Amino acid sequence: MMQRIVNTSLGRILLHFSENALTRIQLTEQPIGGDPVVGLLLDPVMACLEGIDDGREIPVNYLIGTPFQRLVWETMREISFGQVRSYSQLAGMAGNPRATRAVANACKNNPCPIVVPCHRVIRRDRGLGGYYWGVDMKRKLLERENIHISPAGNVL
Repeated sequence: MMQRIVNTSLGRILLHFSENALTRIQLTEQPIGGDPVVGLLLDPVMACLEGIDDGREIPVNYLIGTPFQRLVWETMREISFGQVRSYSQLAGMAGNPRATRAVANACKNNPCPIVVPCHRVIRRDRGLGGYYWGVDMKRKLLERENIHISPAGNVL
């Protein structure tokens, strides 16, 4: 396993890589540095973190999660840049329309936020819902994708 800490417009981020895939993304306060990561992985991850690319081509190795969580994470990657889906819509996309709470739990436990875009999953009433890195970060990520949000916190 390799780790690399990078500065981004979102803050300092700790990236975890296996030999050929991204495994985890975390906000951190640690100093920049870490293992030399193959540019073939680091460059597209950085482009995704900066909102330049949607990250769909980045290989992700889910080292954690139930089979359903892994299915939800892969299904989440189908949500296009600038689009949102509700937790219940995502449950339907994952083949289990009644599993809204399990989808919310998968979002909460997503090991690779942004690359696996759980920030694009909102409540059925168009409210933002929660986000592991905080609702302010979720708002910032959505607005960066030209998704308009009302002052009350609803996606327009």
